[in-house]
Amino acid sequence: MENSTITKLALEIYKLGEAIHGSDKEKIILNMIKNHFQNYEIKEIPVSTKEWVIESQRVYINEKEIGKFSVFPYSKGSVKGKIGSNVIAFPFPDHPFKVKDLYKIAVEEGAEGIIFYENDKIRRIVLPDSKIPVIMLPFKPTKGSSIEIDVESYLKDSSSYNLEIVLRDGNDYILLGAHADHWLSGFHDNIFSIDILSSIENLDVKNHGVKLAFFSSEEGPRCCTGSYQHPKNDLFVSVILDALFPSRVVYSSTPNLWEFSKFFKLKRIEMPSPFSDSFNFIQSGIPSLLIYNDDLVPYYHSNADIPLEKDIEFKTEIIESIEKLIQELDKLNTDELEKMSKKYGKWHRIVPDYANLSSMFEYV
Repeated sequence: MENSTITKLALEIYKLGEAIHGSDKEKIILNMIKNHFQNYEIKEIPVSTKEWVIESQRVYINEKEIGKFSVFPYSKGSVKGKIGSNVIAFPFPDHPFKVKDLYKIAVEEGAEGIIFYENDKIRRIVLPDSKIPVIMLPFKPTKGSSIEIDVESYLKDSSSYNLEIVLRDGNDYILLGAHADHWLSGFHDNIFSIDILSSIENLDVKNHGVKLAFFSSEEGPRCCTGSYQHPKNDLFVSVILDALFPSRVVYSSTPNLWEFSKFFKLKRIEMPSPFSDSFNFIQSGIPSLLIYNDDLVPYYHSNADIPLEKDIEFKTEIIESIEKLIQELDKLNTDELEKMSKKYGKWHRIVPDYANLSSMFEYV
């Protein structure tokens, strides 16, 4: 397969544009992946999810309609007023997770609408609630300008599916997974991960099976993620790819997998992130690794998340690292992985630490 180029599959997915969780576009992508793997055993695993539907969206500044802007999920509503008065404008912060704090400040100050702005970028950043309309502009609006925002959107129940492809049969499995939905252009989050998994072939394993999983609805409400609904009874280990960006990784895993970080070019090693598909496997007792890279932050969930020349070299490096990881995991069994966990005391489980965007041990 194409491990030294970007696959035709990935480029065709990229051309489709935004693929919102639970939407027909997401299902088109899953079907494209299924066709790519038509020579393998394939399962469709039903997922009950939600689709975010934007019925209409309009923004006027000084009575001139604005053509390019984005609405933050899952905001809605209408407001007329002045920028700097009842509609507050913020420059986009240096980290997307700070958006919720600025939203809270604006609501407490009585704002009826919020604008985020950043030069030449629009983004979609999910908010904890959506009491007022929140938009993003690719330019700094002038304070005192008149503004009108009108957004009609809603979440509706939807049916989608996860796709599971068996590369090698076994009594238990090493699962390699990635989500199929994406906001805006979404190349590195998460088309690039689909590209990498679609290029993995001829893995040297003897003791465990290997399967790929492509999940519905990672970007949607936490209630409805495809990874949460994915069967986990036959899994040995899960390895999740998400938001990969050249040319290093954040290695976020259960502690029994930390020593395998030596196969990757690292930014850092950390406790498991609760904001990922991998955490759903961890909470089911499955040793799990998430590889991502928050060097993507300047382009995260934006229209500027596009293919780069250095992706090709990075893709080759990541595939080689994954192959080495799987070869080492294949030498181990569940009891041996459990012994590796005991280096860190008699912890009972790993629980979210949302305040620090991390997780922590809960000891017996």
